[in-house]
Amino acid sequence: MSAASRLRLGLLAYGASGRLHRGAAVALLTVQAHRPDEAEIIVLTDRPDLYLWFGSSIIVERLTESTLEDWQGPLGDRYRPKIEALRRLAADGAADVALVDADTMARRDLGPFADRLAAGAVFLHRREYALSDPPRKGDRPLRREILGRSWQGIAPGDTAAMWNGGVIASSRRHRGIFDRTLAVFDEMRVASRHFAVEQLAYSIVFPAYAPIEEARPWFDHYWGNRGWFDGAVAGFLGRARHGALSAADAAHELRHCPMVGPIDARVPWWRRRLNRVFARPASDNDEVAEVP
Repeated sequence: MSAASRLRLGLLAYGASGRLHRGAAVALLTVQAHRPDEAEIIVLTDRPDLYLWFGSSIIVERLTESTLEDWQGPLGDRYRPKIEALRRLAADGAADVALVDADTMARRDLGPFADRLAAGAVFLHRREYALSDPPRKGDRPLRREILGRSWQGIAPGDTAAMWNGGVIASSRRHRGIFDRTLAVFDEMRVASRHFAVEQLAYSIVFPAYAPIEEARPWFDHYWGNRGWFDGAVAGFLGRARHGALSAADAAHELRHCPMVGPIDARVPWWRRRLNRVFARPASDNDEVAEVP
């Protein structure tokens, strides 16, 4: 990582899932397509061989099995490594930091996004709901588990909300923000088994430093329609491989011909249950992770 960088744009991708690494490759391409000058792109991964196509246009930081095990903590939590990745990206305090998920795509010039970070902003992808009034039954225990308590000296108030963590970013001005987030996460994980405690930790800690701003104007997060986008991503990478495109060529194509589809195509709960009973298993962990 370079001390001369104004902004570090990171992505964490580890494990055997071909779907994840293909998504990560396209997410990186879209960030390349829209990144501002003096921004660097870093992928933290246990499969550096899958990112050779990018050459010197990105920094590939290899993660060992022991590092990932340490990052998952004593409970082996699969979301905890995201906070550890942010801590590593921000460790020297030399640049503003953003971490994007593999199922995100940058959609426009990130210069204004970088300007807001330089001015002291913090970002999460979008606000989801007030913790005092969660809309779904499975989220309602958070009212008693999280509200009315102090987390590393932060007491969530009436305006506390759950934010989506598909994009997480903080200005370098907020030194220690990710250390505090990790400490809050570890406290909350003992108090709650909610699946999104990692997102909740950012949601509680970040307002203690600055008002949270939405990253949604710059990034799409397609977790609600992964099926469609997974197919589009695989098709795009296949065409890039067949056409012997360079990573720069592929990024240029995505800048001018972006991959566009419905962001949210979730089905009702009863349809999901039927799909689990009757549908063929999805190849989420297909272990085929080719990029050109």
